Amino acid sequence: MSMICSSCSKSIDSDSFYCKYCGVKVHLEYSTKPLSYGDIFNKIHSTLRETTKLSDTEFDAKFGIYKMYENRSLTDDQYYSILVDVIFYSGFKAATVDKYIKNIHNHFPSIDVVIKYTESDLIDIANDPNIIQNQSKIRACFKNALVMHEIIQKHESFSNYVDFMNPNKDEKSLYNFKHALERQFHFLGGITSFHFMTDIGLNVIKPDRVIIRIFKRLSLIEHDKDILKAIEIGRQMSKSTGYPIRYIDVILVLYGQLNHLGIVSICTEVNPKCELCKLKQNCSYYMSKEERA
Repeated sequence: MSMICSSCSKSIDSDSFYCKYCGVKVHLEYSTKPLSYGDIFNKIHSTLRETTKLSDTEFDAKFGIYKMYENRSLTDDQYYSILVDVIFYSGFKAATVDKYIKNIHNHFPSIDVVIKYTESDLIDIANDPNIIQNQSKIRACFKNALVMHEIIQKHESFSNYVDFMNPNKDEKSLYNFKHALERQFHFLGGITSFHFMTDIGLNVIKPDRVIIRIFKRLSLIEHDKDILKAIEIGRQMSKSTGYPIRYIDVILVLYGQLNHLGIVSICTEVNPKCELCKLKQNCSYYMSKEERA
């Protein structure tokens, strides 16, 4: 990043806001040498590790599990549990859902249990004050158990169904699987389908509002709807750093979402902690804020 005086065009120290030569407010310019996607992620990663209340050992113990997502062998009920989580976390802050997730799992413990629920059972669940009492989410979880049961009956397991669709074969297969999920399952849409795909270990980042915000502030994407570009950036970050895509995803979300996990969130929607961010001089949000100061 260079800082150039708009009046006399002389270079100013990076921490200056007024020209030491002519006294006018400086004009800020981005560096002509952009950072690679790998460099960007590594700066985000190191900022989190340096600002967290967790020790390196605690950090790795808590989040290192996400490095293993692509190599997991999931049972049918684990696939279903991931689907339940995706539905309930959709539209809510993670910290809000975290308070209720144990009770949510108690109500939706397995496919075989849920497909036997009656209308009375669903009403009882919706009246439980210890879960998120959203009728649409509750009924979607019930209907999705039925759908998943049908798929398992046909393919013998949901894992076999994923293998049949072969979403990691190429881009076309990935999006065929995405569209199939959206057609068959309730409460899965443009972003939540990606969320499910990320959490079951596919090579795709979840382009939610947190990740989109970070990428947009860093001028990696131009607008909020640039989902395909965001997914490709996530893949390039994974390729450049050697980290699995799910680990890339969780670190970015921790960086931009308020949480209670011992992490100092940096790139939050309101009052971001720009002073702690190693990418502030590559950030359009920070630069525009400084120009207004």
